[in-house]
Amino acid sequence: MPEILIILAAFFASIIDTSLGMCYGTILTPSLIIAGYSPEIVIPAVLLSQLVVDVVGGATHTKVKNFTKKDVKVALLIAIPATALAAVGAFSNLNLPKLIIKTYIGVIVIILGFLTVYGVKLKKSSKRLVFISGIAGFNKGFMGGGFGPVVVSGQIILNHDVRPSIAIGDVAEIPVCIVGLIVFAAFTELSFSFIFLLVCIPAAIGSLIGPCLTIKISQKNYAEKIIGIVMFILGSLTILKVYLS
Repeated sequence: MPEILIILAAFFASIIDTSLGMCYGTILTPSLIIAGYSPEIVIPAVLLSQLVVDVVGGATHTKVKNFTKKDVKVALLIAIPATALAAVGAFSNLNLPKLIIKTYIGVIVIILGFLTVYGVKLKKSSKRLVFISGIAGFNKGFMGGGFGPVVVSGQIILNHDVRPSIAIGDVAEIPVCIVGLIVFAAFTELSFSFIFLLVCIPAAIGSLIGPCLTIKISQKNYAEKIIGIVMFILGSLTILKVYLS
């Protein structure tokens, strides 16, 4: 029974991630922990399956034209600083009080969610995009999540269209996940677990569906509101979890 629930969690998490550009790790990580798996298994399982989601989802986004050649430059502007800052985030995880960093992440996500819901727009700027990408990469390195919400909403606030913003978030996360897996393999004893297949296969299938939903959501003109509300909820839950635990 737990295996079936894990398969469903990976499947629906990948659909949500590739359609909105966020929430894969937020859904799957606690699901695996509740199922009784140790963090030593959960972290690489989520990173590996997230990589599968990003690769398959990125290819599907490209096929349905959510991601085109003109989006490559933006994807690189996000991927390079995010990958670099992911290492800084991992280092901070070992050296800074987790209360401070998790509070910071919660506050950042709430602010961006608020700005997205209320339709606040800033002028497009490469420097601003690099700054937002650095925050997203730091979040990913520090706690394994918080990449998609910051990158997607950050692009929307900087006047990027919703469809490419979501697709770019998935594509730009690919090198971040690869670096995370390499670091994990270098500093821990990484061995194959059946759970890897259990989450990767349904995640790959779900990633074929999500990008098609992105098109429908963007056509209805309420994607920004959905993303903003989801971010506001995620940020609030992050802070509540920190101070109630």
